Amino acid sequence: MVTVRIIFIGIATYLAVSLSFAQPEPSSSHTVAPPNILWIIAEDLSPDLGCYGNSIVETPNLDELARRGMRFNNVFATAPVCSPSRTALATGMYQTTIGAYHMRYPENLRPALPPGIKTIAQLSQEASYLSANIQDYPGKGKTDWMFRADVDQQFDAYHWKDIARREQPFFAQLSTAMTHRSFAPATPGQFPLDSISIPPYYPDHPVSRRDFADYYASIERLDKEVGQILDSLKKYDLDKNTIIFFFSDHGRPMTRGKNYHYDSGLMVPLILSIPQGMDVPSGYVRGEVSNELLSTLDITATTLSLLGITPPDEIQGRVIFGSNRGEPREVVFSATNRIGETNFRSRSLRTPRYRYSRHYHRDFSVNSSATAYRKANHPIYHLLNIMHEQGQLTEAQQNLVTTMPYEELYDIQRDPFETKNLTEKAEYKVVLDSLRGAMDEWIEESGDQGLGTDSSAIEESFATYGKESAARYAEKTESLHQQVQQSMAETSEVHQ
Repeated sequence: MVTVRIIFIGIATYLAVSLSFAQPEPSSSHTVAPPNILWIIAEDLSPDLGCYGNSIVETPNLDELARRGMRFNNVFATAPVCSPSRTALATGMYQTTIGAYHMRYPENLRPALPPGIKTIAQLSQEASYLSANIQDYPGKGKTDWMFRADVDQQFDAYHWKDIARREQPFFAQLSTAMTHRSFAPATPGQFPLDSISIPPYYPDHPVSRRDFADYYASIERLDKEVGQILDSLKKYDLDKNTIIFFFSDHGRPMTRGKNYHYDSGLMVPLILSIPQGMDVPSGYVRGEVSNELLSTLDITATTLSLLGITPPDEIQGRVIFGSNRGEPREVVFSATNRIGETNFRSRSLRTPRYRYSRHYHRDFSVNSSATAYRKANHPIYHLLNIMHEQGQLTEAQQNLVTTMPYEELYDIQRDPFETKNLTEKAEYKVVLDSLRGAMDEWIEESGDQGLGTDSSAIEESFATYGKESAARYAEKTESLHQQVQQSMAETSEVHQ
């Protein structure tokens, strides 16, 4: 029998301010100043980097960052979409716990944070750190939190020169949008289409391959941006005492990726690099790769501890290094509610071997649940619909145009692409029952606020958003549909 023990940190009391640090390497000088910490947050990026085994993408800056730091293989966001995920990162708490779980609340309907809950920016300020949200290129200054906040009060600086002038230890975040759609096209020959491997749930067609080529090209541009960020740290003499976390808010911006509870939508890269000469916490080993199961909430908790800040008791992340290290996770959780005009209300969990998902709203397929924005920007959306009409989809592809089931269960070891739903398999009943219980326990213990009834104001606001979005993207959607049809016609002629 598989037993899943819930590692719920929402009421943890064992977190302490000091980390157990190893001594600096003998060849380096001992840094005694408080550390700086920089979050480099990519958008819509799965672990598709060279250092994660993608042999056709060149990411030398990120590969080097991983080589001199640590790389983590099993890190999952709390939501497969940006705003709820960033809301959780900012607070170290599930977006469903704090009641800020929808994507694209209007400003007047955004909830306030619960009493006593503060962002990591506020906590760093209270500990005498400078809090920064970098807007120097390639920084966008993005927060995208789904709770009410006076952002100007959360941050003290927005530019590297201002940080350097203050001569104060800092916590900074820099969000880059390079891997977010719309992509700039890959250059001719940058990625030969026959070199690109397509997941089996997409049609293996030039339309899919070109879309992945453009995505991969955006990753290479992102890597160049990371190089520019590292150069900025050196320019302002901030590199020797700045710990870098590189990660993404959720998975790749593809149909069945972003917005959906699969590894393709939830698994993210995480690289942590502590400069040579700084003390390192126990458990951190340069050049090592960790397969430990992590939530992006753990980034928040670990950052606070590295800054010497006691994480509040309410924090649901766990510290992954040092004497304050939490117990290893056996399971991580994720949730979605409204994303634009689509009301998902899905919950999912991931163990090292299994993924279990539950869809409370499911009167749509993966493809038909696409928002107007996605229909205007995702060529694979149109490819799936056209090939479905022509009866050309495989079983795995057909699942994307079939009404979503109430439950999904996948054995990741045997089915890494999550294409064979095992909920009806008798041999997996014990596993399924165990994971159902784990989900029910998490929903109750975390205080999930997203399974109730939305107010009429919320319903009306999102309905209006959907109508406006459909009108805004109608022309672009039709144009993309025609482009895909034309590409399919040209491909058909070549093979005749």
